[in-house]
Amino acid sequence: MFQDYKVAYLRERVTVKEKRHLSFLRQSVAYFLSQSARKIPHAAFVNTFDVTPLIDYTRGSTPQDANDSSEEALFKRALRKNYSAFFLKAVAHALYHVPSMNGFIDYHLFRNGGTLYVADDINLSFTVHTKFGVLKPILRNPHQRTLEEVAHEMRDLARRARRTDANQLYQRAGMAYVKTALRQFDLSGLGALWILLRSFLWARPKPDPELAQTPLDKQLKVEEILGATCTLANVGMMAPGHQTVTVIIPPEVMMFGLGDLHQEPRVIHGEVVPRYVVTMCGSMDHRAMDGGEAFPFVNHFQRYMDNPALIYEWQPGDEV
Repeated sequence: MFQDYKVAYLRERVTVKEKRHLSFLRQSVAYFLSQSARKIPHAAFVNTFDVTPLIDYTRGSTPQDANDSSEEALFKRALRKNYSAFFLKAVAHALYHVPSMNGFIDYHLFRNGGTLYVADDINLSFTVHTKFGVLKPILRNPHQRTLEEVAHEMRDLARRARRTDANQLYQRAGMAYVKTALRQFDLSGLGALWILLRSFLWARPKPDPELAQTPLDKQLKVEEILGATCTLANVGMMAPGHQTVTVIIPPEVMMFGLGDLHQEPRVIHGEVVPRYVVTMCGSMDHRAMDGGEAFPFVNHFQRYMDNPALIYEWQPGDEV
């Protein structure tokens, strides 16, 4: 009784193998992304970038410490083979030149008509796949840091994400959001409050015993997953294929997704030749910007693909 009639119809006619209650993480994702799908008019662009100069650069350039076998030297050489940090830093540099894509929106038809907050900080979150699902830790201002620093922090955040009980982390994050909603007398936060209370009153999945002994300083903190101004989903690191359209995480106004790096035939100077390419999808909040905002971003991002030394050799004080 009182169940969705379409679900009830299926339950009467389909043999169910398993009944699996959604975890707090999945409930939270369902709540916020359902809001995103209902309220945000998404505009998307998909571009395929030629990254052959990047491959040529990493194969042709040898770090000065090529014969050094220390951990730091090995790490620097590994940056020539793993491009995650490079792409994240390149996105941050491009966002620096197109600041309207980096921020968050407060849209309310009657209260203020809508306000776009263009952020000075570039708090770029990136996706990490864990046994619980996807977490998105935040790397702050990667455009102001060297590639080695960015890669070190990405590795640290990813490791701690996989050692974190995501349900408990999301509960702490939910508490932070609910406290803010109560201070602001924001009734729209009642839905999130109910999800949070339900998770405490009727605990569903039990805490992971493997993570129970993990010290808190080895796990992600709430402030490391809240406060992003833009998100990069690097699907290409997990599975081959092109990136599909991403769903914006409110109140952010932009989300990027990268596909895998692969070869495909291209026509160069009238000849068909193999080139390395990567596909990027960008989803924009059409309330905050028009599709034309994508053009300068694409141009800047391609500039870094054509000149990878601008990212690899960047040092504090250099132009972004």
